[in-house]
Amino acid sequence: MKKGICIAPPLIVVVLMLLSSALPAVTADSNIRENVKGYDRGVSWQPVVPLKKATFVNFDENSYLDDYSYLAAVPTTVFYDKDGGRLFSYPLLFYQDPYPVKEDKERSLNARQGLNYFMEDWMSYCNGRLDGLTLINVDKNKVTQWPSRNTTTITGDNPFSVASQIALHDWSYSDNAVVAVIKENFEKPNEITKGKIDGKMFTYNVGHKHFEMEQPIIGTGGTYSSFNIDDENYKYVIAQLSWPNHIDLDLQLYDSHLGMVDNAAGVYSDPRLETTGSYIHNYGKWQVSVTAVPKKGFSDTGSEKDLFNAMSFKELSKEIKNKCDVDVLLYPGVKFNLPKTPFGCRNASFTLRWNNPGVKLGFAVLDPVDNEICSSLSKEEIISGDSDNKNETTIHINQLGECRDGENYSICVFSVNNVSQPVDFRFDYSWQQNFSKEESDCFVSATNGAVLASTLNAPLLYVSPSQLPKCTKEALYKLGVKNIYLLNIGGHLSANVKNELKGIASIKEEYKDARNVYSGIKGLSGRSGDIIFTTIDPWTYWYVSEGKPAGETKAALFVGPASYIAAQHGSPVVVVDEHPRLSQAVVYHDNFWRKNADSRATVEPSSGSMFLS
Repeated sequence: MKKGICIAPPLIVVVLMLLSSALPAVTADSNIRENVKGYDRGVSWQPVVPLKKATFVNFDENSYLDDYSYLAAVPTTVFYDKDGGRLFSYPLLFYQDPYPVKEDKERSLNARQGLNYFMEDWMSYCNGRLDGLTLINVDKNKVTQWPSRNTTTITGDNPFSVASQIALHDWSYSDNAVVAVIKENFEKPNEITKGKIDGKMFTYNVGHKHFEMEQPIIGTGGTYSSFNIDDENYKYVIAQLSWPNHIDLDLQLYDSHLGMVDNAAGVYSDPRLETTGSYIHNYGKWQVSVTAVPKKGFSDTGSEKDLFNAMSFKELSKEIKNKCDVDVLLYPGVKFNLPKTPFGCRNASFTLRWNNPGVKLGFAVLDPVDNEICSSLSKEEIISGDSDNKNETTIHINQLGECRDGENYSICVFSVNNVSQPVDFRFDYSWQQNFSKEESDCFVSATNGAVLASTLNAPLLYVSPSQLPKCTKEALYKLGVKNIYLLNIGGHLSANVKNELKGIASIKEEYKDARNVYSGIKGLSGRSGDIIFTTIDPWTYWYVSEGKPAGETKAALFVGPASYIAAQHGSPVVVVDEHPRLSQAVVYHDNFWRKNADSRATVEPSSGSMFLS
């Protein structure tokens, strides 16, 4: 049973402004009124009654204490009233001091300004005063600008103590408790895998196909041309569109089994070229299409328009030509598998070296479903045959997914020009395992434990794999807990600790497999269609205007906010690192945005890679 609840409004950030016009605040000292049914048009799994409260958790990018503390606070800030058929909710936020900005580029690191903006709106909604403010490892003297009728301070240097204090503050008693198996610190495996593979490119020429195609009428669809790729010596295909007149055409490349695998819709340029390319996933029928989307006009300078007006009759005749040219180039290559990658695979590095500097080689990294993660050469470098690489080229990838038995990442080595004599090459690979499966299991237990506790209106407490902390034991006794829902993903809990828990209360459910707790949460909420994804990969920070990652925090995770959102939805939290196929699927997206963040307005992701991942 919840302790000390009073009515007034918040929800997650997305819904806050809607709530302010939808539900009146109730006086702070009143009991919950049964006729207040809550706001029922948001994302939440039950109508939401917001409370005029807030909880701050002190942010620490170098420790997991703040993450575990945030998770323990989730069932106190989003909880289900079964009798009333409604959720009660209020904001749960990481607290940060203003960042000491020394250089202008560091403005992006000052999260405090966002917190101030949010609280300005929230305090306005709450008529300038909160009914309750909970501070977890936050000095109350730092939040005086946000007055509250009641302020609770919880301090602790370990998650077991913090979770127990939260439980005893917010519940006077509870028949149920959720207990998650966690560790404060984890031994980082830091296992390095290295190896080399020797191979040979045999003599083969680059293939070439040419099509003259009708230009499409602007805005009415496209023109198409089909061709076959039957020779399995070819591993990579490039298609390039060129046209003579001053209109903006786009090019698409299709694999008949997958659909569109690449699209080129660049800005107007001279020479007028669009280039698409792809690893050859399937042999057989392929297709190119040319489209003309009415999206651009003459520039403000009018230079293109002036050029058009100054044309001779001969030049003008070319301009009104309604033909365009497509060249398809097929590049010979070889493909080979890499060793099976482990859980938590990070910092992958690949280097290709060959013995003939007169031949230009490149390579593509493919995931277990042959999705092209990246290539050592751009499409433009491939088709031109020009690159800075003499006889060596390297790719670095931040992460690779875990491979199950029978799965492998693979490498496609290809030549961008004719190979007149065999070329020997050596391929070096390396990667690290930076975190363990146990670390992931503990966060799966804690994140989904927070959501499960929210749906049960029960506290979330913690135990370590080898010990039942005294504070956790005392909390279970003081609350009069009869039933324990044990989150033991991966089965890391010792038999002794489990027996100690059994001596206090009945273990009603034990979840050792993530899929079982997913089903348990969905069974309680009745929401089968929503899933919240997150990762235990720490967040990457960026500097203003640099357009690329600047570094990675040691222990700043997304799991807390993910669980808060999931509690609103009544949905499980899927940690993608825990599932091999999902850990593979995120690799392309992570690598693409790391490489192209600064040019994201002009560089489009591969359609085929988006589809396959």
